[in-house]
Amino acid sequence: MIAVIPAHNESASLPALIEELRRGVPELELLVVDDGSTDETPALLPRLGVRWLRLPLRLGIGTALRAGLTYARFLGHDTVVRLDADGQHDPRDIATLLLPLRAGNIDAVVGSRHLRDGGYRAPFLRRALQRLVALAVSSVTGRNISDPTSGFWAFGPRAVALLATAHPTGYAEPELHLLLWRNQLAVVEAPVTMRERSGGSSTLTVPRAAWALSRVLLALAIAPLRSLERRANE
Repeated sequence: MIAVIPAHNESASLPALIEELRRGVPELELLVVDDGSTDETPALLPRLGVRWLRLPLRLGIGTALRAGLTYARFLGHDTVVRLDADGQHDPRDIATLLLPLRAGNIDAVVGSRHLRDGGYRAPFLRRALQRLVALAVSSVTGRNISDPTSGFWAFGPRAVALLATAHPTGYAEPELHLLLWRNQLAVVEAPVTMRERSGGSSTLTVPRAAWALSRVLLALAIAPLRSLERRANE
């Protein structure tokens, strides 16, 4: 297994996260993908004792993950844990994410902060937008998705093979659900704890959440047309 950790300007939190992962999940190989950071992150990478890739400019978390997944496949890994570099994801929850993959018939597991009491709560407006995104994504896919903006995932072999070349770019998490659904990959949620950021600032701003919602709503309009097209071709 390997953990792919996209990072943009996360020098304040990355060393502590790497140390926590080493202590908690020592068998997990670590790969940091630096998405064009302008802080001290590039200087830190060679000193962390992990594999790392550096994008020359900021291309977005989705592109960083695609690069990381492609490299993970090159290294021979077919199970990938994805977590953020800001320290909000608890490495102790990795075992919870991996359990459904090991049971079989599941291609991807996403950690949901809404399935477990306690932990960090985002500001009200951001939570409201997240609920709207959750409703839209659930409506499109027919799956009950409670945390569509979660960046805490475990991918099995079929998901890794698909996402290494097709992971959505930009602010990708809600569209990732749509991509996996369209390709008939099985996804389940698992309860995880969300912590406060240990440094830096969130990429999930209100404008980004609103943009994600608008793209999902567009998919909501297109999805029935895709279904009609499939039926017409059968």
